[in-house]
Amino acid sequence: MISGREGLTLTASSSSNSGYKGVAFCPKEKGPKKYKLSVRAGGRTLNGWFATAEQAALFYARREAGRDTSDLTAPPPPPPPPAPSSAAGAEAVRQAEREGLTLATSSSSSGYRGVYYRPKQRGSKKYKLEVTAGGKKVHLGLFATAEEAALFYARWEAGRDTSDLIAPPPPPPPPEPSSAAGAEAVRQAGR
Repeated sequence: MISGREGLTLTASSSSNSGYKGVAFCPKEKGPKKYKLSVRAGGRTLNGWFATAEQAALFYARREAGRDTSDLTAPPPPPPPPAPSSAAGAEAVRQAEREGLTLATSSSSSGYRGVYYRPKQRGSKKYKLEVTAGGKKVHLGLFATAEEAALFYARWEAGRDTSDLIAPPPPPPPPEPSSAAGAEAVRQAGR
């Protein structure tokens, strides 16, 4: 198997219960990381834990290719954002793009960091946004879609005003003049 993004080959093994060289599946291990990678380095065996066999095998392939693997416990790249759940969710994703914001993804069921689905919540706003600030959990609101909650989180993280949940962002700056004549026209209009 080849990792497309990096052009590496994941080394298969018929003697491993995971199917990959150096990677063992440990079903009794607590927590979400049940794949153990064991590698030899400097006369010692180093172990790392991964959520999937492919992540562990990719780490092994990076090591074999001579790439930096100094941190066995480095988290995998964040998952791709989920597909929008509705038209309102798609609009929140487009709005984040217009504002130059990135919606922080997560492996949680909502797909976004700090966003939790609350099916028993009354009303139409069933997505709860909760973050940790100053060592305490802070409830930031309830939203109709996971994407709207993620957009609010991105604005909050960027330090933008979040006092009005439905306020549109400020308009983008005007484009730069495309020529000297256009620059002169802008200068004259500013008088």
